[in-house]
Amino acid sequence: MPDTELITIGAFARACGLSASALRFYADAGILAPAVVDAVTGYRYYAPEQSAPARLLRHLRAVDMPLPAVTALLAEPDPARALVLLDEHLADLDRHQGEVRAAAAAALGALLATHGSASGFGGNGHRDQVSVPTADRGSARSPLALGRNPESERGLPGSREDVWVSGPVLAAAIDQVATATVADPDRAVLDTILFETDGQQLILTATDRYRLATRTVRPTRVGAAAVWDATVDADDLRAAVSWLRRRHAVAIRPHRDSVEFRMATPDSVDRDRTDGGGEPTTRHAAQPDDTRRRCRRSTHDFPDYRAMLAALAPVRTRVVLTRAALLDAMEHADSPTVVLRTTSTGTVSVTQERSSATAAACEAPQPGAARHIPQATVTGPAMTIHFAVTTLYPAVATAVGPDVMLDLIAPDQPVLIRSADDGDLSTLAMPRRPEPTEETSR
Repeated sequence: MPDTELITIGAFARACGLSASALRFYADAGILAPAVVDAVTGYRYYAPEQSAPARLLRHLRAVDMPLPAVTALLAEPDPARALVLLDEHLADLDRHQGEVRAAAAAALGALLATHGSASGFGGNGHRDQVSVPTADRGSARSPLALGRNPESERGLPGSREDVWVSGPVLAAAIDQVATATVADPDRAVLDTILFETDGQQLILTATDRYRLATRTVRPTRVGAAAVWDATVDADDLRAAVSWLRRRHAVAIRPHRDSVEFRMATPDSVDRDRTDGGGEPTTRHAAQPDDTRRRCRRSTHDFPDYRAMLAALAPVRTRVVLTRAALLDAMEHADSPTVVLRTTSTGTVSVTQERSSATAAACEAPQPGAARHIPQATVTGPAMTIHFAVTTLYPAVATAVGPDVMLDLIAPDQPVLIRSADDGDLSTLAMPRRPEPTEETSR
């Protein structure tokens, strides 16, 4: 195949509607590998004929098809059999939705039986309409109400450093990485979140020394000079999350001592001007303070997390499993430490660690301590790793999408937990040493 026919990962992502980080995730999961990977630069290139499978992959994920089922469908050479696999999944969705509707009807019936015609419920069994504040509705001038494509808004005036993103998506990203922050009076930088943009993506990163979480968000549009970074106070960001979640779109702008989040609508910006310092800024029409939030910038330098990631040893074992199943296994573990075990036959299980004190107090092993993770795929040698639940659970619970990928290096090395559907979330989680009574990690 001539090199001129190959497509860069960025162009291919735009063509098929997937993010570049999601394409890397699916490639490492063995679902959609690039046609060529440059041996020197590591750049990934795709062939034009891969566009159709990539779009199909996007649609299958949109209907919540699990990764193992997606892999089987994409690899199925018989179109009739592929249709059967899709029909089976859709039938499962219909059954689940029927169960949800039945449960909802039962809940409503129980609520009416308990409260009767109490305030807030009409005599016809339906809740009275709730009034929505007009400030939270899509106004006639908002991009959403006009059906405007964000890509067509690149000509709108504004700061050259502005990055426009979805408010709810940014709020979710802050919630996800904020789990890796900690209030430490001796290391104030551990209670901050690093914002970085290269003009194509916005990256949020936080670390508490035991975890490192980084989330990529795709902007709807960016300014011509939107290449900057800022270390932002985590408490201020947490306080702004509720406001962000209720804004369809926000423009992010760095200032000397803060980062500004501004409600982004066409009428929030009228023209460019230059302030006394020569920096392009935006003049706003008279509007209430609720149109923006400011979060303090930290004076501390954020750790060089990229150097730490680059220094990691090569991955030995890769595990792809369902996030809900892994969370369920940890929730049933009556121990502060859980043991993740993979086998050479491709099975994954989670058990609770029993210390010597626990073992002495128990006359017999606790039944049902081991929980096997269904539909997991394992590539690489068997491995056993111990984790504090307080470290592993938040890393998995905040993952994006229904599946997570675990890159295992060694029992005493950090584990990279990855997920990707819309955007990308990666968390580096440190394992812990096993108790003396536990078997030695392989």
